[in-house]
Amino acid sequence: MRAAIYARRSTDEHQAASLEVQIGEAKRYIERQGWTVAPQHIYREDAVSRAEFKKRPALLAMINAAEAKAFDVIVCRDETRLGGDGPRTTLLIQDLIDAGARLFYYFTDEEVALTDAMQKFMVSVRSFAAELEREKIASRTREHLMTKARGGFNAGGRCYGYDNVEIHEGERRVRVEYAINAEQADVVRQIFERYAEGWGLKKIVKDLNSRKVPSPSAGKRGSRSWSPSAVHAMLRRGRYRGTLTWGKFAKGYKRGTKVRTARPESEWLTVEAPHMEIVGEVLWHRVQSRVEGSKHKVRTSPGRPAAYLLSGIARCGECGGPIAVNNGKSSHAPIKVYLCQYHRTRGDEVCASSLRRPVANVDQAVIDYLTRNVITEDVITDALKILRQRLTDRMRCTSTEVEAMEAEAKRLRGEIDNLVAAIATGTAAAPLVAAVAERQEQLSALDTRIRSAKTAPEVISTELRRLEREARTRLADFRSALEGDPAAARTFLGQILAGPLKFTPEGNRYRIEGEVPVAAALFAGMPNSASPAGFEPAYQG
Repeated sequence: MRAAIYARRSTDEHQAASLEVQIGEAKRYIERQGWTVAPQHIYREDAVSRAEFKKRPALLAMINAAEAKAFDVIVCRDETRLGGDGPRTTLLIQDLIDAGARLFYYFTDEEVALTDAMQKFMVSVRSFAAELEREKIASRTREHLMTKARGGFNAGGRCYGYDNVEIHEGERRVRVEYAINAEQADVVRQIFERYAEGWGLKKIVKDLNSRKVPSPSAGKRGSRSWSPSAVHAMLRRGRYRGTLTWGKFAKGYKRGTKVRTARPESEWLTVEAPHMEIVGEVLWHRVQSRVEGSKHKVRTSPGRPAAYLLSGIARCGECGGPIAVNNGKSSHAPIKVYLCQYHRTRGDEVCASSLRRPVANVDQAVIDYLTRNVITEDVITDALKILRQRLTDRMRCTSTEVEAMEAEAKRLRGEIDNLVAAIATGTAAAPLVAAVAERQEQLSALDTRIRSAKTAPEVISTELRRLEREARTRLADFRSALEGDPAAARTFLGQILAGPLKFTPEGNRYRIEGEVPVAAALFAGMPNSASPAGFEPAYQG
């Protein structure tokens, strides 16, 4: 039988070899049973919680493969590898079995079945035990981190202004402590002093960027420059005055995935840590007094929906920052304009593009280009011609190969018959069974290709006519969407754009570039569709 392996290591399991151990033991179990496992059907997930069910790509891939009958059995260590949420784990097991895959735990050498009430009850009980174990681990982890925080030590993460210093006893790391980074601490004090003097967030940010002061690290998300949001958060960070607050947020699970929820203030842990003080009491209270009266409040709800066609869709071609909408003027009349948000809020050092163009004119230029050059009858005709040619070429190629494929299938069937006959004599059964399974898998793949090649000529013309009718219907809908309200137009652009639009300044205009795989929108669901390579409407202001 064809087998699949599923292995998972959670964030709470620190054994580096855990995944390899699971996969190695599963392979040995499969070999003892006389089954085979293909490399593409070894599914592994590292640092994924057992309570996570949505953000588990390997698990989702295995479910899809099971539904496609890509294997016959699934082997894993035990139910804790599949999940730690009782009801969801039981449903997952039911889905795998319903898809036709048998499930085996190599650790206990048992097959999981759900054919009667007692078996379902036992699976539920074991899933309950796994969930209970997860909760105990979570409570022990929280207790451990709380002990660290209570002692003024690092309970996780990094903070600008401090270094993380590891404390060892022999070769064993016992904890991580904060140590003030003198250079960064001086920057923190400058930020507090200038805000207390009346500087705004953008003025502080532009000054820091113009002096090329290294910014806090944000990993892959960062732009290596200071931003108003970073300064906004720093001005409210109590640890700069020597007060550590831990436990503001709780990790939880809803609808099968991790969520972050705010805890009530009564559950927060606050610890005085004088050794961490960077900003003195007087300066801290001067800043907090201004913060309280400032309009720059911490946002506790999502921002407003985008009100303009290209908001959130366009990026600056110079720095990669977002193209935003701001107030401008045409003669003396107030208007809305597109401009680089990084230039506006972070300064010339981050982006030198100061170009501003009217929102209405840029939107109309994009719409006009799309309706004239992309969403047209000619595009549909050209795309269908290319699609027809591709399918014809593929059909011609496969038709010449059908005879060879049928010969190969006949050879495989003969080998399978011979191997089955050898097994019947009792000769080295285990290796022969594995050889039969391997050839059977090859034969199944060949049969699928042969059926596809023989069926294609019968359906290609009908399918193309259906696609053409559907595309012409969508064409009218797309034009209406583009010329309608911004919300509908943004939805349409989201469907056809392969990525963000790039706004590159050229004199007093923007060159707007973007990829529009039109066929993906017009011929949804049909593989190997053709489309124009892209578009480059230039707006002259």
